[in-house]
Amino acid sequence: MCERGIVIWFTGVPAAGKSTLAAAVAQELHERGLAVENLDSPEVRANLSPNLGFTPEARDENTRRLAWMARLLSRHGINVLVAAVSPLQKHRDRARQWCEEFVEVFMDCPLEVCQQRDPQGLYARAAHGEVDDIAGLHLPYEPPTAPEVTCRSDQEDVATCTGKILCTLRALGYLP
Repeated sequence: MCERGIVIWFTGVPAAGKSTLAAAVAQELHERGLAVENLDSPEVRANLSPNLGFTPEARDENTRRLAWMARLLSRHGINVLVAAVSPLQKHRDRARQWCEEFVEVFMDCPLEVCQQRDPQGLYARAAHGEVDDIAGLHLPYEPPTAPEVTCRSDQEDVATCTGKILCTLRALGYLP
């Protein structure tokens, strides 16, 4: 592992499996004795920015804040996992630019599968007309152009995806 921490940025539409996989990878890194912080966007938003909405401007601000926190922590040797929809390529490009050691993980999952999972009831609320700001459904979601890892959470289980990420970290020289 390098002296700086790595930033592993999980992106995908809501319910694609970002938080689940980030937690599994964080656990694996922790078990290897590495300093790890898991920045799950809904949790960070609820605790640091509860009044930040979901407009395009608010989403930009949320991903900017996450990238800034990730950069700060990684500069001190902490490996940071960020699970955030981060719907636009420019959001992820900014994070990549700010964080020296950066690995992007695209959670590629069909919208229909995400709607069936719906762990937070977001898609159900949309179906009832209660929300109209879901990235990938109402608002744009731009898939990454060149992620280091792509996981198909509708076809691969958490262990397989975790293994892919760890193999990539080794191949990039971030893990022995």
